[in-house]
Amino acid sequence: MIFRAIFWIGLVALLMPREPDLGFGRPAALDTGVVSDAAGWANAQVSPALKDPHNLCRYNSTACAAGASMLDEFRAATMRSLAEVKADIETNGAGRSKAGGG
Repeated sequence: MIFRAIFWIGLVALLMPREPDLGFGRPAALDTGVVSDAAGWANAQVSPALKDPHNLCRYNSTACAAGASMLDEFRAATMRSLAEVKADIETNGAGRSKAGGG
């Protein structure tokens, strides 16, 4: 069984298509000066705004409200699914304890 798994993993690795050469070079060959300049600009623009949340959402309040409501909906969906999982575990656990308890 282990040899079968090794064979199939090797076959898939052999037949898997490789990354095409698009002529852009390796990712490390990118000019790091441009990246560091962009990161510095973003840090200078965003860092002062993060200290004051009202300033951050002042110009785009609809996006901030949408982001907050999306996070609330995600939290509610997560809690609902966790409650369903907990109920399933309790249901299955109760069935097992009745069957194995006697």
